[in-house]
Amino acid sequence: MKFFKFLTAALLPVTVFAIPAAEPEPKAAAVAAPATISVEEYHTLVQRQLDLSSIIGDLTDAIDSIKSLLSADSLKNINTIVTKAASLLSDPTTSQIKNLVQVAADLLGGDAIKDLLSKLPSLLESVGGLLTKDTITKITTLLDNAAILLTKDFATNTKNLINDIAPLVSAIAQVISALLGALFG
Repeated sequence: MKFFKFLTAALLPVTVFAIPAAEPEPKAAAVAAPATISVEEYHTLVQRQLDLSSIIGDLTDAIDSIKSLLSADSLKNINTIVTKAASLLSDPTTSQIKNLVQVAADLLGGDAIKDLLSKLPSLLESVGGLLTKDTITKITTLLDNAAILLTKDFATNTKNLINDIAPLVSAIAQVISALLGALFG
């Protein structure tokens, strides 16, 4: 057994050199000269390359948008929307919505709406005198001034002032009731 191990080890280098090498592939007799391209073809290739870069840029932007859509928060929000929509469109809600639409249709088709619509032109004529350009300007000015005045700081200060004055008003009310009680007995 050991003899065959040594025999294969001794014959291995000899057999490696005895195996003939593979035939080399024949070379073409004449190698074609590189093709030349015209200036117009060159500009066409450059334009295609530029178009490809804009497509890759657009593709990268689209992948970024999809990536933000597939974030954990987005997927959680999508799950919440689908879950809430499913509960909204479940059986008791759909019948309630159907009843609500029926009631609204009955109200809109009733005599009260017809009476209101018939009186609407006279109502608009009577209100039309109030809505002049001058009145609208005054209302706009009033709302602008109210927006400036009614800030969070103003509301906080007013609340604190009322809380500070409340004990004083209570004390004055007690003094007045004591005076009235002493006078009228």
